[in-house]
Amino acid sequence: MTAAFYRTENVAATEPADRWAALIRSAEVALTIFCVFMFTEALWAPLFAPNQENGGETAWMRLLWLPVYGATALLCALRIPSFLRVIPALFATGIFVGLAYLSSVWSIAPDVSSRRAIALAFTSLFGLYLGARYKGSDLTQIVGITFVGLAIGSYLAAVLYPKMGIAHDINAGAWRGLWHEKNQMAAMMVLGFIAACASAFQVPERRKAWIAAAVMIFVLVVLSRSKTSLLACLLSLGAMPVLVAIQRGGLISVVIVWCATTAATLGTVLFMAMPDVILKALGKDPTLTGRTQIWEALGRLSEERPWLGYGYKAFWAEGSVPALIVRRETHWPVPSAHNGWLDLLVQLGWVGVITFAVFLAICFLCALFRFSRVNDGFFSVLILCLFSFLILSESFILGQNSLIWVLFVAAAARLTANRLQEN
Repeated sequence: MTAAFYRTENVAATEPADRWAALIRSAEVALTIFCVFMFTEALWAPLFAPNQENGGETAWMRLLWLPVYGATALLCALRIPSFLRVIPALFATGIFVGLAYLSSVWSIAPDVSSRRAIALAFTSLFGLYLGARYKGSDLTQIVGITFVGLAIGSYLAAVLYPKMGIAHDINAGAWRGLWHEKNQMAAMMVLGFIAACASAFQVPERRKAWIAAAVMIFVLVVLSRSKTSLLACLLSLGAMPVLVAIQRGGLISVVIVWCATTAATLGTVLFMAMPDVILKALGKDPTLTGRTQIWEALGRLSEERPWLGYGYKAFWAEGSVPALIVRRETHWPVPSAHNGWLDLLVQLGWVGVITFAVFLAICFLCALFRFSRVNDGFFSVLILCLFSFLILSESFILGQNSLIWVLFVAAAARLTANRLQEN
């Protein structure tokens, strides 16, 4: 009787605790999805800055990020012990953020460098939280669920409010969904496509639903008419069976890896031999829409500050003299280098470039030997490869308030973890 009493009392005591724990977990997931949504810049950016007036840089729009930073701080505070698993990535991102903030000392726009370095700190912290807190299937599904909602919203915008959902400028007819322009939507949807494919691989009981989600997202990439993003989706899809074969080993894996290596080598040789033909086949201007002129100008200007650069995010700041020189030489209002490595070079010099290159190389080395143990449906490896591909044409390295940087940090945290999470 006494034993029965204690058992009953125990159940009564633990049931409210279990409910509270479940409620906290649900709130944590909801906050995580909210932050992922905000980092995509979907919907709210076109609504509040329809002309892309450097949205996050006006004083009142910066206030929109305060709830995100607050939520990030709260989420991290709840899971401090989890960060002990990702000390290498925590250390590396600390160096990047520290260098970015320190650059305000020599920056041509110190207020811009210091302010954006703080934003970079919270952006990187959220990426570390994702990589440390969630096991593989949970991480991919959280990202996937967010993008399913965004994909549905993009379809609704295109059908019910085509003025917003479909481009009417030089890209008339191309879908842009909940974003400013078609390439933004396409780049974001590639992330959603990878998450959906990884979830289908990871969660067999919901495989059909995730395959349907991947198809829905892929159609949006096609409707955006972004050939670069379409190619990224196809390469990501093709990489999954290659990674599966490598994981399983045996003769088939050797054959598949050999074929993949041969195809990659052949593609590189063809591009080096006849870049004009390849670029035209991809619908690109052989001059990359004047980007070669930008790169030449930036290469010359970087020689004036080769080691430390002009300061984090300062080169393209309002009133920047170096940026004005580039714009005068190219005869158009250049917003960025359109190359992540060059942008990093003019921001933080060769110190920044070499530091990041070493970390990226370490991430790939870890991916080579550990991808089969990072149980997330190859999500981390694919994000790492996608990021490395995108920074050749876009300035995503150390991107504050950028989901692509967030997911890169999360992937790097998982791949370089000092203690892999049991999944």
